[in-house]
Amino acid sequence: MTRPTPRAPLTAPGAPFTALRAPFWQRLLLELAPLLVVSALALVVLARMAQSEWSAILLYSGDSLVLPLLHESLVAGEPFDWVFSSQLFFFPELVIYSAIALFISDPRAVILVNAVVNLLLFYAFARVIARVALQRTRHRFIEISVSLGAIVLFVVICLLEPQPNINGSSVASLYLFNTYYQGVVIIGLAVLALTLWLTRAFRRARWGSVRTIVYAVVTAAVTAAVTLCDPLYLLQVTAPLALTLIVMWFARHLTTRGVALLLAVNVVSALVGLWGRRFVEQHLAIALDKYMDIEKIPSSITLLGTTLTELSSTSVGMFKLLLWGGAVVVTTGFFLYALFAQTRPALRRTVSGGELFLTGFSTLSFLTMVLGFFVTGSQTTRYLLPIFVFPLLAMIPVVIHVLRLSMLVVPYAEYRRSLARFMIGASSAVAVLIVAAGAVSTPPVVRMATGADYSGADCFESAIGDREDSGVGSFWITRQWELYADERGDVLQVEGDLTVMDWMINLSTYLDKDYSYVVVDPWGLVTEKSVEVLGTPASVTACGDFDIYDYEGTPGEQILTDAVDRSAEEKLALHGME
Repeated sequence: MTRPTPRAPLTAPGAPFTALRAPFWQRLLLELAPLLVVSALALVVLARMAQSEWSAILLYSGDSLVLPLLHESLVAGEPFDWVFSSQLFFFPELVIYSAIALFISDPRAVILVNAVVNLLLFYAFARVIARVALQRTRHRFIEISVSLGAIVLFVVICLLEPQPNINGSSVASLYLFNTYYQGVVIIGLAVLALTLWLTRAFRRARWGSVRTIVYAVVTAAVTAAVTLCDPLYLLQVTAPLALTLIVMWFARHLTTRGVALLLAVNVVSALVGLWGRRFVEQHLAIALDKYMDIEKIPSSITLLGTTLTELSSTSVGMFKLLLWGGAVVVTTGFFLYALFAQTRPALRRTVSGGELFLTGFSTLSFLTMVLGFFVTGSQTTRYLLPIFVFPLLAMIPVVIHVLRLSMLVVPYAEYRRSLARFMIGASSAVAVLIVAAGAVSTPPVVRMATGADYSGADCFESAIGDREDSGVGSFWITRQWELYADERGDVLQVEGDLTVMDWMINLSTYLDKDYSYVVVDPWGLVTEKSVEVLGTPASVTACGDFDIYDYEGTPGEQILTDAVDRSAEEKLALHGME
């Protein structure tokens, strides 16, 4: 009887080990579960905002309401005579907001969901980057855990900003807003992920493939679009990305053909977007050169110094500074080591191309933004928002690198498995706690979304009633009443001399209306002196800190209407919208 031939072992000596893949539903669940954790983290931050002055900035500040007003204007089919600031807000801000508004009608709820979506996008791109950076040595749980860790660290930094000092030390929280330059960060994250995807984390890029065409088309399109809408992208993403690609070329992680292609796609498309702004100048209230003032360089340096002093003067601020500064120092230090390793054959293989690229971009973006902040004489720190995001992104490959080394230090496989089980258990426990915190945070967020605590427009609605005539006031109060109040007419923004304020508003809404009241504010913008030219009002209604001067049926009504109409026509002519 012939004996059966023995089967070869599944893992013969020298043969590569093939890990058994988990069922699809398990892998899908493992990818979807972090989205719940990230959403819970967003709810925790929003609940903190609901219980502080942040809620007023998020839901009722004039700047924060441009997208709800723009969306309503487009849906209503109004003539497009919009004048913005130097930023157009169309891509990606309006795209994201409008997509959410397809399912939610209340502007407050849309703004809050937008905040959650912004954080989810941060995680999504962090997750993709972690996936691409590891390539064939995949460890799904490590990728997810490290990506979530970056989001947790960012949320902690946001929670350490208790007061909305948006022109000072409170910058990271602005990423959750829809109009404070988070769009540049989102597209920047997308382009970084695409670059790593094309180059396979700078391991084996194949130029001329279908992947190259997809990268070129998508990257060029989004880069041109975002630069057209917000030229800050050039300084915050394109410049450091170009410098990083040159570093990768010098380090021989990119061929000459590869670096030329990547630079051409990113730089040329950004310049095309910048050139395209000449065709939308009539929609811009201020030119780019107005943001540059060399004479203010000393005050920019002073502002940054004052901000750092303010942070270090409190325990909360110091903790935030240590967390964020630690991330910056670690990523910068790793980048410097990676550069040094490129010159030493024995060390070169200890650092991957993906690690060099991400830490290099983080370091160079930090330098270009701070330098640009000083050179332009900037007087607001909120332009520095990306430096609170990119270093955390660069921490992902650094942490994965450290975890790999840690596993190598553990001598026995059984110990490594025990350590892995402990990490899984600890991470799962933290995730459960975060979800529980998100559940506890939901009621105040829902209350904020429904406007249950908002009474700002109640007195105004009572004073105006069912009248269909319109009124005017300052930028900071009229926009929230225009959006949230139930008045039949419009309440529109004006300067202190009652002329139209052409700033993030549709000028066509001023035309063909009767204006009968003025909202006098406590900030010295539209004051009692502003309304002296209108004569004696029919009545004055006190609404908290505001006074509504009603000129219905008096000569002041016609004077006000004529003044606003004349000013609106002048502004339309100024912007070439006649």
